[in-house]
Amino acid sequence: MSGPKVVRIVTREEILAQCETALQRLNKATARWQAQAQRLGTVEATQLNAIEARNQRLRALLAQDRFREVQDAVAVEQAFLKRDLRERQAQAIERGAEQRQRQRRVQDNAAVLHKALAAVPGTPASAAALRDLDELAARPTQADAEQRLAQAFALLAAPAPEAPLSLAQQQLAEQLRGGQQQPSYAQWLAEHGNDEARDPRLRRIDRHIVELQLLQGDDAAVAFLSALQRVETLPAGGQRNLLLDSLVLDLAAATRSGEQRRERLEQVHTLSGEIAELLPDTQGELLAQLDACTNQTQTAQLDALIERAEAALAEHANALAAEARRQAVLQGLASLGYEVREGMATGWAQTGRVVLRKPATPGYGVEVGGQAESGRLQVRAVALQADRDRQRDRDIETLWCGDFQRLQALLQAQGDSLSIERALEVGEVPLKEAEVADERGASEAPLQRHQ
Repeated sequence: MSGPKVVRIVTREEILAQCETALQRLNKATARWQAQAQRLGTVEATQLNAIEARNQRLRALLAQDRFREVQDAVAVEQAFLKRDLRERQAQAIERGAEQRQRQRRVQDNAAVLHKALAAVPGTPASAAALRDLDELAARPTQADAEQRLAQAFALLAAPAPEAPLSLAQQQLAEQLRGGQQQPSYAQWLAEHGNDEARDPRLRRIDRHIVELQLLQGDDAAVAFLSALQRVETLPAGGQRNLLLDSLVLDLAAATRSGEQRRERLEQVHTLSGEIAELLPDTQGELLAQLDACTNQTQTAQLDALIERAEAALAEHANALAAEARRQAVLQGLASLGYEVREGMATGWAQTGRVVLRKPATPGYGVEVGGQAESGRLQVRAVALQADRDRQRDRDIETLWCGDFQRLQALLQAQGDSLSIERALEVGEVPLKEAEVADERGASEAPLQRHQ
């Protein structure tokens, strides 16, 4: 098919720019991963070396113009970093939740032992133990908490010194117990410190609180900690259950909202860096708004800024891509003997079309139309004058078919792609008549493309 065509052009420059942008974003994602992973725990040198080796491989692929492999590998690496960080966060949250569970066990056991020990006739040792238990209930994070609980339990298990038992009394007590021995602290702890007997909502609450503290900061959990403290003072029953259910729902919403906000803030920081590099003069106001975003910025505002930033960067990228496409087509046509004039690319951008003359076929040329920003163009052979031998029109279209195939080959050799999306047969429509806009500044020298 050698009649009018709708074609799509993709240049090496635009694909290279896309890959460079993808690699820059990957570098920023890697830096964020490393900072957050180190904050959550230890990052081994072997892991860092493996990531660096993969990044070097990506650069090597880019240098070889293996663009598709670069784009695919970047997507895989981005997914790995995200998945790995989520796993590290989950492990850190689990450790934090378990710590809160241990503290709750200490508080509960201290309260039980305090009540039991207080009912036993007092001794100086038991009075000191009661003070210890009060302190543990208030500050369950102490390192020697289990040791102090065991000491209090030992006092509870020992017989009162004021009323020693005779051998006959000890034998009678042994008979009444049915031969059972006094349980050890470990046995008692296994029976009374079982997490399965506790309200499962408390574990979910602990996980949410730790997630807020770990990923959003301690301030994000203050209000929920106060609410939990109030709930835990209530006796078991309907009101406590309602408040626990409400707290679980509120915490789930807060952690979900926090995760969404963190993802958006990462986007904001990435886009801010790109705009600062590419568009500092034309997008100063937007850049200031992006840089002002914090954890307190509303999600809707973040979304609006992200949309504006992406639109500005897309417009910039499209402008550069359009320029590269126009240069590629004009350079290719110049190489095939068509006259390319100074300012022709600018005229094409302004009017949406350009007509080129070919001295080898007087009175005929080629028209390229369409907005290069979209990558979709219309190309066709045209007549440059109405007074002509119309019998030649079909021959000209056939000649243009050969030129178009050579243009495709030239562009492909340079790393570009020119593909046909739709085409008409030779002679299917009359040859369009067109005019060359300006005859001045004609040049047979090929245009120089930006590298």
